[in-house]
Amino acid sequence: MFKIKEIIEVTNGKLINGDTNEDVSEFYISSKNHYKNKFYIPITWREEDRQQYIIDAAKSGVKGYLISDLYEQKDEIIAESIKINPNIIIIQVENINTSIYKMASYKRNKMIDNPIIAVTGSVGKTSTTEMISSIIREEKNVFSDTGNNNAAPLLSWIMLDIDNYEMAVLEAGMARKNVMEPISELLKPSVVVINNIGTSHIGNLGSKEEILEEKLKLTSHMKDEKILLLNDDDSMLKNIKSNDIYTVKKYSLKEAKNINQKEEYINFETNVYGENTKFELKAYGIHNVSNAICAIRASEIFNIKKENIQNGIRNYRNVDRRFNVINKSNYIIVDDAYNASIDSMKAGLITSNEMKNCKRKIAVLGDMLELGEYSEELHRQVGEIFKEVDFDILLTQGENSKYICENARKYMKDKKVINFEIQEDLIKYLLNEIKEGDLIYLKASKKMNFDNIVKEL
Repeated sequence: MFKIKEIIEVTNGKLINGDTNEDVSEFYISSKNHYKNKFYIPITWREEDRQQYIIDAAKSGVKGYLISDLYEQKDEIIAESIKINPNIIIIQVENINTSIYKMASYKRNKMIDNPIIAVTGSVGKTSTTEMISSIIREEKNVFSDTGNNNAAPLLSWIMLDIDNYEMAVLEAGMARKNVMEPISELLKPSVVVINNIGTSHIGNLGSKEEILEEKLKLTSHMKDEKILLLNDDDSMLKNIKSNDIYTVKKYSLKEAKNINQKEEYINFETNVYGENTKFELKAYGIHNVSNAICAIRASEIFNIKKENIQNGIRNYRNVDRRFNVINKSNYIIVDDAYNASIDSMKAGLITSNEMKNCKRKIAVLGDMLELGEYSEELHRQVGEIFKEVDFDILLTQGENSKYICENARKYMKDKKVINFEIQEDLIKYLLNEIKEGDLIYLKASKKMNFDNIVKEL
């Protein structure tokens, strides 16, 4: 909760309208949905200045909003919103994104004794975050977020609610350089997890070495335990050692024994506090066992009881659109199309290839974005995976997905391999092609809008 006078002080803002003694407990940043009695912070996100939606927010009955003193339509918006609600709270600030960051930092510093685990990596951040949360939730009131709010403005927004929790497990994402240090300063994490270094956003960052360098900046403002938990199976992370900033702990898939993939869950065993312990994980794929080992090791740092670690893994449920298995009456959809990189696409193809109880397997793949000059080569590498997996049909859509097809055809002789430029054409073909007993696996970057295909299916 904030008092209006606190917001003004923290943001160095100016009250234009409303009462400084009012309290605000709920904030939102959405450009589409506006909420009565909440406070609107219209951040700029993905080049969209959400101040353009302030009047819509006022009409919806918001309690108040921030507005930048540099916004061209400022005077008209202020006048119109006061006409709509004479009591609406209006605080003028220099920069909206900077202001929400300051508010979140203020709240974090007030709750500085509440530990935060920050999770980053090129693949599997959200699933790992939720596995850790699922375990710690057995003993503590823990906050986590599965909405992919992993950039500084979005983390700032969700951090405004941190005083309602004992600790938090949050993912930190990056699409370019110089973003991790301010996230670290905001979160002040006790534990930083890096689960892998892949090629996501390599077009913006240049190389795996530069991706690693940027991710390590998440450790720059650690507190308390100051533990860096790393995947020892990743070649880029293997040789990182403890230093004056953090103590390195490692985890590895090799720590898991007797792995057995059932129809809807995986059984495995690993040591917990030195004792061999059995686990049941409702998920598909060996990569999820690696994520589970990571979550178990993170939980040991906070001395979570062994039985609660087991319960937390058992109670974990797959995050929406991350290998979400949808059983229809006559076929199976595997919606893995929340986002895509070469590592996650290969893992998804291998995992769906191992699924049983289907007559044919159809792969529907789209472009992996933000790969820059590496795009053609990395899409071709996806095509190479088809020498290891056995799919009956490969359909792709997108400018670079044609390179997947070009390489896959070498291994899928006499099978249907088709690239579509237009998604509607792919959907029409797919709906005509599906037969009873088929498994359809879908994977693409989020901006490819493969959710449209899932809805049609």
